[in-house]
Amino acid sequence: MNTNKLPGFDSVQLTVLVDNEAYLEGLGSTWGLSIYVEAEIDGFKRKVLMDTSGSYDVLTYNSSKLRVDLSAVEAIFISHWHGDHCGCLKEVLEVLKPETPVYVPSLNRGGVKAIEEAGGKAIICSKPESFLGGFLSTGCLGRWTKEHSLLIKLANSEFILLTGCAHPGVINIIEHSQNLLRNFRLKAVIGGFHISGRREGLAVGEFMKRNNVEIVSPCHCTGTDAKRAIAEVLGDNYARCGSGKSFQFRVM
Repeated sequence: MNTNKLPGFDSVQLTVLVDNEAYLEGLGSTWGLSIYVEAEIDGFKRKVLMDTSGSYDVLTYNSSKLRVDLSAVEAIFISHWHGDHCGCLKEVLEVLKPETPVYVPSLNRGGVKAIEEAGGKAIICSKPESFLGGFLSTGCLGRWTKEHSLLIKLANSEFILLTGCAHPGVINIIEHSQNLLRNFRLKAVIGGFHISGRREGLAVGEFMKRNNVEIVSPCHCTGTDAKRAIAEVLGDNYARCGSGKSFQFRVM
């Protein structure tokens, strides 16, 4: 795929609404993940919710505290069909505009029906799918758990990668993206890595280092030993995550 055809955003702000741990004092945490994305191009902002977590109470409480207006979300990206990533999707859709697109990795008849009954429009990303300008689904990956990840293009042609649980393997997802996109340059990787041990963490950390990834922030289903190992390898390029953590990217 020619990345030149994808518009790049001048700035991107990510806000972790829900994670297993709280980054800011006073925010809620629960087993799950939800990240709010606000991306700007030519003064116009696009707003996407990546996963909803499984707790509408925690999601709405943290959103209120962080002053994130969920009703302004234009599209929802669901990484995979597990309840800790899409369990409260129905409740979220009910506060959004009718026909809000929901990008999902595979056909789940019950899930698609629930989306339609809540007023949303399911878009199945079995293959890579771009939307709202510089957002791109990697396409469905994984043999057992079907999952896709979210790529966000910056105006300088660098990419931010958001993973839900990375069941297909975070290294595999990145290598798939390298094969998918010409001149692929990865700025940041944020999300669940689905690893737990030190050895796995060292391998992921070394891979990120070889690929010159500037910001690596594992959360959700990434074990403590794995996080410590990644941090050990990456040093200042490692960022602790949690509910309330924010990331800002701006192309000068």
